[in-house]
Amino acid sequence: MSRKRIITLSVAVFIIAGLTSIKLLNEAHGDVANNAYSNVIPVSGFILETQPFATVIEESGTLEGRHEAILSAETGGQIEQILVEVGDVVRKGQPLLKLDDAILELESERALIAFDKAKLDFDRVEKLYNEKSISQSDYEGARLSLKAAEVQYRYAKKMYDDATIRAPFNGTITAKLTEVGQMIDRGQPAFQIVDVEQLKMQVTVSETDVHLLMPGATAMIYVQALNDSFPAVVTSVGSRATQGARTFPVELTLDAADGLKSGMFARAYIAAGVDSTSLIVPRAATLPDVGRTVVFRTKNGKADKVAVRVRGMAGDQVSVEGIAVGDTIIVTGNQLLSQGSELSLTLQ
Repeated sequence: MSRKRIITLSVAVFIIAGLTSIKLLNEAHGDVANNAYSNVIPVSGFILETQPFATVIEESGTLEGRHEAILSAETGGQIEQILVEVGDVVRKGQPLLKLDDAILELESERALIAFDKAKLDFDRVEKLYNEKSISQSDYEGARLSLKAAEVQYRYAKKMYDDATIRAPFNGTITAKLTEVGQMIDRGQPAFQIVDVEQLKMQVTVSETDVHLLMPGATAMIYVQALNDSFPAVVTSVGSRATQGARTFPVELTLDAADGLKSGMFARAYIAAGVDSTSLIVPRAATLPDVGRTVVFRTKNGKADKVAVRVRGMAGDQVSVEGIAVGDTIIVTGNQLLSQGSELSLTLQ
């Protein structure tokens, strides 16, 4: 092989080696660049400002009639008539049940006769006393006899009246607990009556929220069985915690409506005021983190994880404490972040 050919081959080998080295260096540089780029996480967020936030307290409970009562007999006897059935709407004072009251009626009439006679006797004695024809002692005796006769008559009249059970308020008969012909004792339950012209609902509110509520606060009550909501108002706020719990009883009332019945399960959403200086973030910006709630904000181009306290929620909005006006809060991409992650931020 000639010298010239040897030199030519050597140059070719050198060139090929050089090109290979350059290619390897470029590939290595590209890998470094790609790795560096892949460490930057694209996210989007917004700059935090104050805005009004309506605090809503959400609690559940059971609807009840404004008044509910178990009606019992005030005297004993045999049931002669039942004048209503379950589901009947009754008015205050309306008769519901009558016992066999013939003997009680006679006792009442006899007591009335004795009372009338005592009044006539007292009138005669009083006339004689004014004429100074009888002593003070005789006069007082006649007056006390009249009073005793009056008490006896009132007692007999009440026993007779008690043989009829009457509605104590306007309402609906929801249960009948006896039948015609049965013997009933004094105090034995006979009916259940519920006033549903208005309904009430009692819920328990935590000690951290109860200070936000006052009688007159508005609310909406959602009844799942009807898939409908009804306006309500707070009528009382308990001043003492429920025994054994750090909650307070709160009562709401709402007007009767088609389909609403005592005993239905419901959920109350109570308006607890508006804070005009709240810090509001979307629910998506908050993340659970070992028993606490955190958000990520940007700091010098990196992710900064901050623990926050949730003050309230309304739909997709969350009122929080622990961050400041002007912070840039990350909303999308935050689930990929950890403390100090490098960011590529797009403002919403």
